Amino acid sequence: MKEMIDLKEFTPTEIIIYNYLIAHPNETLKSSIRQLAVVIHVSSASIIRCVKKMGYDSFYEFKFGLKQQKLILQTKKLSTNYDTEIIDLAGEFFNRPLLQQYSDELAAFKRLIANTNSVLFFGIGTSGVLAQYGARQFANFGVNSVYNSDPFYPLPQEVRHDTDQIAIMLSVSGETAEIVNRAISLKGEGFHIISITDNNYSTLAKVSEINFSYNVKPEVIKKTLNITTQAPVTFILELLARNIGQR
Repeated sequence: MKEMIDLKEFTPTEIIIYNYLIAHPNETLKSSIRQLAVVIHVSSASIIRCVKKMGYDSFYEFKFGLKQQKLILQTKKLSTNYDTEIIDLAGEFFNRPLLQQYSDELAAFKRLIANTNSVLFFGIGTSGVLAQYGARQFANFGVNSVYNSDPFYPLPQEVRHDTDQIAIMLSVSGETAEIVNRAISLKGEGFHIISITDNNYSTLAKVSEINFSYNVKPEVIKKTLNITTQAPVTFILELLARNIGQR
């Protein structure tokens, strides 16, 4: 619904129509303009003139705005019972022009993946779980993928001796010492380092050849538990996996 409607320009009949439409949103949404005209005892043309003075081009547009307002009110009511911050955070991320944001990184990734058949995923904690997920997604598209969540675990020989190796390193902060040190070590062994971090100015991002940063609000509870949403990370992993099919 449009706000700040000035009723000074409304005729007495139009004010009656306006009051009915506002007071009976459910009936309005379920009724046709002819049905409403019968209920309010006015003509269909009067209803059309009324909604146009309310700022809508048509009765259909008015009903659409009314429906959207109803959904907003329902959401506000539900939000009093639930923590909906994750919806806001995810919505803010997915409303960005993501293809433009990651266009350079995607192009560089596609050049690298075209020359390799094995990828190592690495992360610790929640990032370790997502590393496993990323490896599975890449495997679905025919790439030999392994994951590792232990910074002291030795690399499989088939990965160590591969050429043009790629390591995809996951870290929210990009500052976890074990991950940064492993990235530097892998880089020294000839790996191309791709990182997925919350920001692009972290140490891990700087030592990476390609960095995908998602820039959402960091969240830590109980001093040490990082609960920053990982919805963007899942999206980035799937975006990369699906682009393997474009090799």
